[in-house]
Amino acid sequence: MTLLDPVHMIGDADGFAHAQEIVKPRGQLEIILEWAKQNLEKEWRWQLIETSSNHRPGRYIFYFDSERDYLAFVLKWS
Repeated sequence: MTLLDPVHMIGDADGFAHAQEIVKPRGQLEIILEWAKQNLEKEWRWQLIETSSNHRPGRYIFYFDSERDYLAFVLKWS
């Protein structure tokens, strides 16, 4: 995935301006959530789409009010 790809602009869940879907292996969600709590400045949320298992990664959507937070997240986790 590249930044020229619409970066999974799902958007507008509960009025959030930006959204990003990510697919990560088991055990990564906790690391991502801790990073988000420490680094994001404005309102954000996440949604579980598919749980991870030993055989497949989990799918999650993160929602952001701030373009700055959205871009920081995309650069770090996409």
